[in-house]
Amino acid sequence: MKDEFEVISHGAGQYKVFMVNLLYRTPHIHKDFEICLLLEGTVCLLSRGREHTYEKGSLWVINPFTSHELIAKQPALILSLQISPSFFGPIFPQIENMEFSLEPHSRDAQDTDVLVPDTWASDIRASLAGMLLNIASAYFHPGDYSALRCAGLICLFFERLPRYLPCVRISEKERQLSATRARRVRKISSYIDSHYSEKLLLTDLAQELGLSMSYLSHFFKSVFGMSFQSYVMKMRCEKARQLLLLTDFSLLDISIACGFSDIKYFNQGFRRQFGCSPRQYRQHFEHEELSQQQKSMLSTQEFLSPAASRVTLEKYLPGQIRTLPTGNR
Repeated sequence: MKDEFEVISHGAGQYKVFMVNLLYRTPHIHKDFEICLLLEGTVCLLSRGREHTYEKGSLWVINPFTSHELIAKQPALILSLQISPSFFGPIFPQIENMEFSLEPHSRDAQDTDVLVPDTWASDIRASLAGMLLNIASAYFHPGDYSALRCAGLICLFFERLPRYLPCVRISEKERQLSATRARRVRKISSYIDSHYSEKLLLTDLAQELGLSMSYLSHFFKSVFGMSFQSYVMKMRCEKARQLLLLTDFSLLDISIACGFSDIKYFNQGFRRQFGCSPRQYRQHFEHEELSQQQKSMLSTQEFLSPAASRVTLEKYLPGQIRTLPTGNR
């Protein structure tokens, strides 16, 4: 299970728009804001030990360097904008000090402590969704001025986000601490990805980072929403699942390749993760008895091509960008 720290390439624009059909995405982290609009289906997002469920039409924001995992029982169509905070640096550097909540609520633009009525909240979500769809339309229809239009729409979109979605401003000291935290997360992700197939202990990682065991244990759980042992187990089981489906390796060979100390430990961990033993999993797959989600070879997601994205967008694009409420209701 590679690339748990996701490296996103934006090119000159420092942002990327894509559409994806998703059933499952393993826990991962990236350095950018990610704004997601659920066009079809239902998605459960796990982050920092909490579950957030989103229905069709929901829009949410994932902050930079926040570990998150996505699960859907049926294919979910998601429109996503990933954008570097540095995009706003020359015009609004304060974006570096903003953090959005994953709670699917909207707030009154005049009072960030008051939840707005459901009908107004629905209008706000629809307006923000319409703006994101128009950003995607400009992105997927390249032309002489499309890049300029796309950048302008992104600025307008982000001007509204902190006024209508739960958001807090952190101090410069907190931001610097967050940057230090981000560098540490990168090192942790890289180290685990390189060593999960070996005997891997928290003491090894603590020594590598020059941290105490107790501090690292607390830090790890606050970032990934689970213990170090649970995270490593999840990685090993996911890699084992791939080998079960893609190879004819014996269970012993798979157990060794994925870093399990013995077959018994492999069986126990795999059963907790997938609800059956490794042998049963392979047999179920061969007889087509697994659910669609569990038949994934890797992370279960299919990115739409630019051409397919253009066609798909036509179904969801509003006639024009709707105007947000002014606050006089």
